Amino acid sequence: MLFHIFISRLKIHIRNKEALMWSLAFSLVLGTLFFVAFSSIYKSSRNTTIPVALVEGEGMPALPVEDLGEAYDFLQNDKYLSESSSFSEMLGNLTYEDGTKILRVKTADMEEAKTLLEKEKVDGIIDTGDVTDIKLLVKKSGIHQSILTSIVSTFRQYVTMITETALHSPQELEGVLNDLEEELSFVEEKSLSGENKDPYVAYFYNLIAMMCMMASMAGVAVPIECQANLSDVGARVNVSPIHKGVYEFIGLLAALIVQIVITMIGLTYLIFGLGIQFGGNTLVIYLTAILGTVLGVSLGFFIGHIGNLSSKTKYTLLTTVTVGGGFLSGLMFAQMKVIIEKNVPFLNRINPSAVITDAFYSINMFGISGRYYRAILYMVLLTVVFLICGLIMSRRKSYASL
Repeated sequence: MLFHIFISRLKIHIRNKEALMWSLAFSLVLGTLFFVAFSSIYKSSRNTTIPVALVEGEGMPALPVEDLGEAYDFLQNDKYLSESSSFSEMLGNLTYEDGTKILRVKTADMEEAKTLLEKEKVDGIIDTGDVTDIKLLVKKSGIHQSILTSIVSTFRQYVTMITETALHSPQELEGVLNDLEEELSFVEEKSLSGENKDPYVAYFYNLIAMMCMMASMAGVAVPIECQANLSDVGARVNVSPIHKGVYEFIGLLAALIVQIVITMIGLTYLIFGLGIQFGGNTLVIYLTAILGTVLGVSLGFFIGHIGNLSSKTKYTLLTTVTVGGGFLSGLMFAQMKVIIEKNVPFLNRINPSAVITDAFYSINMFGISGRYYRAILYMVLLTVVFLICGLIMSRRKSYASL
C-alpha cells in the first residue's frame, strides 16, 4: 500500500511537465545568461596590472632595534635587510599565474598618493611608514582592492613573524627568513585569495540557492493536496484508512527525489557544461546542494500548512518568500547580503537562500571550516523547524463534514 502510494506520487510529480520544465528552464537559462554576462566582465578585469601608490618608511630599522641584540647585527649584515628594505621592488616582482605583473608601483609621499587615489589614477595606497604596521587605503571596493588587501595582509603576517622571531628566538631568524622567501615564490604562483577569486561567482551561489528554493513549489503541493477544503484528492485522503501524516510524508519523499534530480541536472550543467569553478570539492558542492533542496521542499511543506488560505494565496506567499529571499541574499544585487549582515544579521540566519549561499561561499573562500559547518547547521535547523511546524499545523486541521 505505502509503496503503491509512493509510486503514484512519484508519477504525479514526474508528469507535471509544466513544473519540471519551469524548474529546469530557470536554472539552465538563467545560468547561461549569468555566464555570458559575468564571464566577459571578469575576463576583461582579471590578471590586469594594478596601479598602486607606495608611501615608504624606514624599512626594517623600524623594529625595536635596541632590544634585538645579536639579531640586529644579523639583520644589518644579512642580504635580507637590503631585500626587505626595498619594499617597492618586492611588490613589483609579484606576478599572477601567467607571469603578468600584479602591481605597478609608484613611490610617492602621502599627500601625492592621496591625490592620485582621489583622481582614481591608483587603486590603493600602501603605507609602510611603520613597517610593523603596514596600512592599505582604498577609495572603493572591487577586484583590485580585494587583491591589494590579500597582499598587504600577507606581508603584515610576514613582518609580525620576523619581528616576533627576532625578539624572542633570534637564532631561528635565518631559517624563518628562508621559509618566507620560499612562501613568497609560492604566492607568485598561486592565487592570493580563494580558489576562485571571481567576485561574480557569488551570483552563481545565489542561482543554486534559488534552484533549491524552487523545490519548495513541489513541497507546498503536498499539504495542499491533503487538505479537503482545497482539493478533491484531499477529501479522499482524509476519509481513507491511511493516516494523513503518513500520506504527507510519502508525498514529501516523492517530491524530494524528483527535485533533487532537477537540482543535480542544473548543477551539473553549471559545473561541467558552463565550466563554472565554485572553488571547492565537487562532491561537497553536490551534497550541499542536496541539503539545500531538502530545505527548499521543507519550506514549501511549512507554507502549505499555514491557515485556511486558498491554494492560490499559498503559492503567491511562497513565491514572495522565495523571490524576496533571493533578492536579500544577493541574486539581483550581490552586495545586498553584505548590507543585511551589517544592519540586520539575524535576517541572514533565517533566510534560507542566504544560508545556502553562505555555505557555497564558505566552501570557496575558507574550505570545510567552522563557517561552512555553521551554515550547514543553520540549514539543518531551518529544515527541522519547517517540518515540525508543518506537522503540528497539519494535526490541527479537522473538518465538520466531507
